[in-house]
Amino acid sequence: MIVGNTTFGKGLVQQIYPISNDDSLVLKLTTAKYYVPSGRCIQKPDRQGKHPMAIDNEEDSIRVSDSMEVANREVFYTNGGRIVYGGGGIVPDIEIDRETWKPIEINLERKSMFFDFAVEYVTKHPETKPDFVVNDQLVNDFRQYLKDKKFEYKSTLQASLETMEKSVKQEGKDSLFENSFKAMAALIDREKQADFDRSLDYIKRAIRREIVSAISGERGVYEQIVLRTDKTVQKALSILQAPKEYSKLITEGQHPDHAKN
Repeated sequence: MIVGNTTFGKGLVQQIYPISNDDSLVLKLTTAKYYVPSGRCIQKPDRQGKHPMAIDNEEDSIRVSDSMEVANREVFYTNGGRIVYGGGGIVPDIEIDRETWKPIEINLERKSMFFDFAVEYVTKHPETKPDFVVNDQLVNDFRQYLKDKKFEYKSTLQASLETMEKSVKQEGKDSLFENSFKAMAALIDREKQADFDRSLDYIKRAIRREIVSAISGERGVYEQIVLRTDKTVQKALSILQAPKEYSKLITEGQHPDHAKN
């Protein structure tokens, strides 16, 4: 029973061979492929340009790869007799929504703001225990830390405005839109100031993650955070604690002949 997200569909083993004296040209050659016990290769077919699984429409609960119909996909069987389809990637029996980061969250991670703050915080507060709680004071300390470090990032709206300004400049109409651009820039700046509050839940979780990591390493992160709060782990535990539901999920995907046995 698999809980999580559909994997990308990378199942090729490739090697690089130089084909010029100065190594400026190389040949990337596929030398092997990965297969799962059911006998299917997990590589997404080259003709598919997108993620291996996509919903055709909202009413269709069956996920297929791009325009491929389930009926046209190769069928395989697991050792337990469950039906699985070819077409690339490992598809979970129970899918968990994947978290999507907002621009401010991406940039806080990319610029190591959480990590650097945690190292500094633990140095100043060596008495901090792994089971600490991220309170308002700690959040305010992080806000001040970002100001001190002059943290900046480009929001989606800001990037769109810059693209528009570039187009207007190319058209030679800068003066015509100048006041409008200034007004929009001011609105966007106010929106950016509110981004922190909109991402407060994520920011608290990230602060806690990095401080726990600084105190007790990766093991502490798993013991204190992942195993207690991760949605995928919690769903897996709930299934294991409900034998009837687990059996139902297992038998639903079995081939009729195997189920009879």
